[in-house]
Amino acid sequence: MPEIVVLGIGNDYIGNDSIGVIVARKLRERLPSSVTVMECPSAFDALMNSPDCDIMIIIDSFLSEEPGSLLVEIHERIDEEGHGASQVDPHGIDVDKLMDLIWFFKKSLKKIVFIGVGVDKVDLSEGIAPTVSHGIELAVDLIVNEISRLSRE
Repeated sequence: MPEIVVLGIGNDYIGNDSIGVIVARKLRERLPSSVTVMECPSAFDALMNSPDCDIMIIIDSFLSEEPGSLLVEIHERIDEEGHGASQVDPHGIDVDKLMDLIWFFKKSLKKIVFIGVGVDKVDLSEGIAPTVSHGIELAVDLIVNEISRLSRE
């Protein structure tokens, strides 16, 4: 089985922004111990603290008109050109810049799977909005099924 790292990105203190870490906590209960599952408060933390691996799965929230929907993007390493670490604001890394930086720093990485759970707002409210909780369960099931499939290859 390839080495897999799952990164749940989010902040427990910002309501819907905690989706990534909630998914990571649920995955720890359902995935084999051979899969590394990490909770990361920011994309920068994910970049700096994640171990080398073959496949990286990143879970985060994204703004959507359809709360609870899933966005799945699969990125495979094509070449090492065009990925760089120029002018990075560690507090404001968007997904595209994060992908570039991961490819640049994680040379052994072959695939990145980004899974976003749609939210209609991110604010200082407590807990997850009921409209997005279904998306959390969908994301967990999707990741468990994909890792199970990879382990059989």
